[in-house]
Amino acid sequence: MTLFSLTSTRHCYFARRDSLRYEEQTQLVEEIPLAISINQITHAVMMVTPNHLDNFAIGFAFSEGIINGKQDVRDIQLEETTIAHLGITGLALNLDISPRQFAHFKQHKQAHLGATGCGLCGKDSLEQALPLLEPLPASQTLPTDILKTLREMLFAHQDLGKKSGAIHAALLLSPEGHPIICLEDIGRHNALDKIIGYAINHNIPLHNHSVVMSSRCSTELIQKAVRATLSNLIHLASPSTLAVSLARRLGLTLIHLPKKDEPRIFASSFHVDHTEEQGLSKN
Repeated sequence: MTLFSLTSTRHCYFARRDSLRYEEQTQLVEEIPLAISINQITHAVMMVTPNHLDNFAIGFAFSEGIINGKQDVRDIQLEETTIAHLGITGLALNLDISPRQFAHFKQHKQAHLGATGCGLCGKDSLEQALPLLEPLPASQTLPTDILKTLREMLFAHQDLGKKSGAIHAALLLSPEGHPIICLEDIGRHNALDKIIGYAINHNIPLHNHSVVMSSRCSTELIQKAVRATLSNLIHLASPSTLAVSLARRLGLTLIHLPKKDEPRIFASSFHVDHTEEQGLSKN
């Protein structure tokens, strides 16, 4: 895999309100446009923090349904590019996948282009945005005494966040609640993709594992977690209503950790039903 190391933060000068000169400096998180290609076919452009890009590439491809596992990846190439009209640096990442998965990718891409030409306005487009996923098996939830420590644990394991702030973090926990790795990115979806990619690269089955995230929980994060068979998704901010509904239907344990109150369990793998709970209407 032809990847190279890039800096994740950079010093930036700033001025105070009463000054006209940029005399002070601070560290800011790096944000770089990353063009992702599959077997040299352009697929997406993401704004990323340029660290752990091998984990990100595999996690992103897996959560997008492009690959089924590490065995489908032949190579990853990364190169710097320049956006000429802006004079800024970008990255181009090519994921070389197996012929079988590439044929599936091309077929899906053609269907996707045909269905979304006018945005998410048709039945087919909505079904693509909310695909049918296999519900997760029942799993264990971390005890309340461990849940109460996770907010501080996440902050303690952040690296870039301590230097620059303004970055999302995802902390992978073992079934016993022990920290495995914390990965950060400018995008919350990217942070979870990096965790998924790390688990795939290190052959870690995510059943009974947990991920603590600094962001709110949205529908896309639920879908990524379920595809990766992650059992518990724990957030420092409240989830959306649709995220709660999907988590309940798919057997994903979804927990919110308020700053002061007790942990709030919005969905549990042991209560997968379609009934009204805690003021959320059934779908």
